[in-house]
Amino acid sequence: SNSTCALYILLQTLKMYSASSHKKYWTFVNKEEITHYRENANKKYIKSIEHSAKSVEDSILNADEELMIVKYYEVCLRDFLVNFKPRNETLPKDVKGTAFHFYKRFFMVASVMDYHPKEIMMTCIFLSCKICEYVMPIDLFVRNIEGNQALMKNIILDQEMELLYRMGFRLNIFLPHRSVEGLMIDLRTRSSLQRPERLYDHINRFLATMWFTDVCLLYSPALIALAAVMHAVSRCKENIDNFVMHTLLDCPSENVLTGIISIVREIRSAVMKSSSPPTAEQIADVEKKLAVSRNPMNNPTSNAFKQRMMEYALESYGK
Repeated sequence: SNSTCALYILLQTLKMYSASSHKKYWTFVNKEEITHYRENANKKYIKSIEHSAKSVEDSILNADEELMIVKYYEVCLRDFLVNFKPRNETLPKDVKGTAFHFYKRFFMVASVMDYHPKEIMMTCIFLSCKICEYVMPIDLFVRNIEGNQALMKNIILDQEMELLYRMGFRLNIFLPHRSVEGLMIDLRTRSSLQRPERLYDHINRFLATMWFTDVCLLYSPALIALAAVMHAVSRCKENIDNFVMHTLLDCPSENVLTGIISIVREIRSAVMKSSSPPTAEQIADVEKKLAVSRNPMNNPTSNAFKQRMMEYALESYGK
């Protein structure tokens, strides 16, 4: 058969993906649907604190302010993932990508006023290590975090169940870098492209930017991978349209081809046009409001949280 290695990998991935909870529950129709979820999470939390003190009411965040906070902490998440080397090596790509997915999913259905991103992001990374079988005892994990490590351990263990619950316990995630590898094998062996390895820089930059957009909540990972490769090829002033059409997709029907081309275009434009995440200065005022309006039960500096942790410790001790 003249079907290629990459085509096989892409089709297998698409097949597994199309039957997955990732596709069914965590891939959305369009940006409007995602916005609707986020606004809903905001409204729901505001409703739950209806009878709060005046100071809290004056500091309630709207959905746009929440998104600013979420986006700012995506940068913190990225920086942390890059520098986090608990086993004296960089974290695997699977762990990083899965942590980003968890983070994005959580804040589609939960409010930053309920759970602060700076703590949730740690819980996302810890859970991601588990799911990706990158074994990491909690003590080793928190040893690499600045600040009060005993407290961080409590927070992570406390939030882990909440994170699982909010994601509906659906944890299998497909990531584009797997499909990228399949495509690269094929470009090396079956295309006329010279030195395909020069694409990697552009591919990696494209995927790094992609995590700051909603692309991973909207499109299949195999098509994100194809978009990344096509982007890299055009950045290198090359053309692989022929290869994609004849070798990779094996001369698909007109409407399949048109569909794929338009999705790849959408993905590329979403990534290329993505605005820079907000800076610490830009969110300073929103952070001040958040400090007042955040849920004391989940705020490590509050008495309510300390009280809850005491009860938690006594309960575990009593078992």
